[in-house]
Amino acid sequence: MFYRKSIPKIYQNVKLSYSMRTIVDTTKVAPEKFDRTKFLEGDTVILRDTTKKIKGPRIALVGPLIKGSKTEKYGEIFCHDSIIGKSVRSVVKTNKEKSFTLHFPTLDEYILKISRHTTPIYPKDANTIVALLDLHPYSRILEAGTGNGSLTLYLARAIYPTGHIHTIDINSDSIHKAQKNIRQYFRGIYYDNITFSTGSCSNILSSLPGSAEKYDGVVLDMPEPWSELSWIMPKLKLDGFIICYLPNITQILELIKIIRENKFKLATIQVLEVQWRPWEVRATVIRSKMGENVPFSVNKLIMDNKIPEKALAYVCKPAYMPSSHSAFLVQLKKIEEDSLKKVKFQNLYDLGELAKNSEDSEDSEDSEDLEDSEDSEDSEDSEDSIDSGKIRRIRKIHMVDL
Repeated sequence: MFYRKSIPKIYQNVKLSYSMRTIVDTTKVAPEKFDRTKFLEGDTVILRDTTKKIKGPRIALVGPLIKGSKTEKYGEIFCHDSIIGKSVRSVVKTNKEKSFTLHFPTLDEYILKISRHTTPIYPKDANTIVALLDLHPYSRILEAGTGNGSLTLYLARAIYPTGHIHTIDINSDSIHKAQKNIRQYFRGIYYDNITFSTGSCSNILSSLPGSAEKYDGVVLDMPEPWSELSWIMPKLKLDGFIICYLPNITQILELIKIIRENKFKLATIQVLEVQWRPWEVRATVIRSKMGENVPFSVNKLIMDNKIPEKALAYVCKPAYMPSSHSAFLVQLKKIEEDSLKKVKFQNLYDLGELAKNSEDSEDSEDSEDLEDSEDSEDSEDSEDSIDSGKIRRIRKIHMVDL
């Protein structure tokens, strides 16, 4: 890690305490780390089968590349020496003379293809979490529940190069495997932006100095996130988000219940279940327009792009790929000390509590108004007095600072 002595021009207008922030000086990162035109020793590679298939080619993840090493995938043997030094989209052959093209893996491909000892946070959820946290290059994020480092990579990419991720896991084996996965992606450029800690959230956070900068956002991937809220809240900046990754709805109900019972200064913004719905859009052949005596192969015509114009048609429909449930995402926001009444109603119980408090505070005033109105000889004045009491109560409930 490096420390900047001066603030870059592009960040001079951003009011941050840079004297307390550790950031990576990208000018001191080896230039070859950013060169993705050819493959170097230590890289991780995606190989795609060049055999033309309608449903897409087979994909293999190979790496890190080591001189003299070999990797077996799909019954094929890939020699690392035949890959090192090659350019992107070059073609290499296996021991069985099958051809594969070379590519750098996208982050989604990398997460889905790496070996795993725990279930990762899948791309659809990880990308949504990054959006819900509203991250910026200078953000400082706490992650509790490192796992295999999948979400850590998405977070690190979003805040690179001037932000920082502090990730905590109670399992030291998970930390070691996450470090390995992060080092092997994109030549490890995000590794220096991450601090790894082993232990419980409460133990790690209580050991931080009081002068430590607060976090801009928090992600909790643990079975009982409510057990750590009392330690996390003082470390989170005002108006910062907490995202909880919870597999089942009973955990969400318990979380909301405990937040309410303990009067944590948190507003529930939204609860999401992310579902991707892929579509199948491809060319096809209308057999009846090909002629009765013309032999042909539909797959060959499609893959060779030789479908006659008169027989050309397109398939457009949702792909039959039912996506299973992964988890719910709960977005919470830290609010002011007395701002529970200033936040737009997110839950029914917020409205009920606010109405109850308003009724209690206005009880004596309203009762006096009603007594005066009853003693009045003018029935219209009585009705006006009652109406004014209702109006005051309604205003107390609904005139909310947003």
